[in-house]
Amino acid sequence: MPLYFLAIIPSNEICKRVKSLKQEIAKKYEAEHALKLPAHITLQIPFKISEAEEEKLIDILECFAKNQKSFQLNLKDFGRFGQKVIFINIEDHEPLKILHTELQKVISANLQLKKHEKFSKIHPHITLASRDLHYKQFPEAWADFKTRDFTDSFTAQSFSLLKHDGKVWHQHRDFPLN
Repeated sequence: MPLYFLAIIPSNEICKRVKSLKQEIAKKYEAEHALKLPAHITLQIPFKISEAEEEKLIDILECFAKNQKSFQLNLKDFGRFGQKVIFINIEDHEPLKILHTELQKVISANLQLKKHEKFSKIHPHITLASRDLHYKQFPEAWADFKTRDFTDSFTAQSFSLLKHDGKVWHQHRDFPLN
């Protein structure tokens, strides 16, 4: 069964900046996993549904998106999760938490996801390095990023359904917000 996830994709300019940071981390710290994904803010972690259910999912998401308003997102500096993940901070989590909560209601009412595919808590961020950043490399990588400045913003005007092709993720369908 195909693998999908839902995310907000920033503007092209921000995506280019993020890719450059991911490439820097890959080169300096041999952590390349984050390069398999476009810059994004996760709204629904990866899940599997059959190809037959994909059209139903797209219809549900189109209807959902029409009832959601676009909103501004401000990116500011860097953060981390433990000794594994380095990310770009998002200043105001509230609009994303609201969108996530509403989306989860629609998904749980219409899809039969497995327990490990459900996504109840959200900490909005844009990942730069994750699972393959070795714990021995982490302190140096974090020291490199924790004092850097990063500021940008964009209007979240849509969210995307991403689909895995067996190697990398692709933006499969976009859903414009009202």
